[in-house]
Amino acid sequence: MNLLPFFQTFFQDSYNILWLLCALFIAGVLEAFLWKTPLFEPFNKPINVQLFGANKKWRGLISLPLTHAASVFCLQLVERVLLPVLLPEFACDRGGLILFSCFNFLEYGLLVGFIFNLSELPNSFIKRRLNIPPGDESNPVFFFIDHMDSTYGTLILWYFYFKFPFHIIAVGLLVAPLLFMLATWIRKRLGLKK
Repeated sequence: MNLLPFFQTFFQDSYNILWLLCALFIAGVLEAFLWKTPLFEPFNKPINVQLFGANKKWRGLISLPLTHAASVFCLQLVERVLLPVLLPEFACDRGGLILFSCFNFLEYGLLVGFIFNLSELPNSFIKRRLNIPPGDESNPVFFFIDHMDSTYGTLILWYFYFKFPFHIIAVGLLVAPLLFMLATWIRKRLGLKK
């Protein structure tokens, strides 16, 4: 049994997911700074304390789409510089790579940023019903679920709206939450997340 095609697809899909999640990581760093500006002070209010807890605020639903769109735009510029050098024959409709250059940065950036944060709300709703405090990382199951909700929402968007192939979504079910956990750890180490 030749497993080489499976591993080639797995690693290429993992690369695609890693590259696409880079924009969300950059956006998350940018939004942490944006939240400290007077411009976002009016949005620093909980969406609904009873439903989602005090830590789910309007600022996230507004700032992440904006910072993600900006990140996608910047990464498109990086791709425009690097693609001719690294992959001169690349075209969006072939090759297996998914790059930001293949999307309208506003459409992709705003939608993914919004869905990423919106997807956290059902999990927060359930956790508040179970009296689990926000940000509780003492239980490994809830820690994983906390990092799964946003990424799974994004995977659903990628599949149904952006028409990503199912094999990328399947790999993303495992890889995306792990990458998000790593990104959270990095943001905590940088002092950008409590």
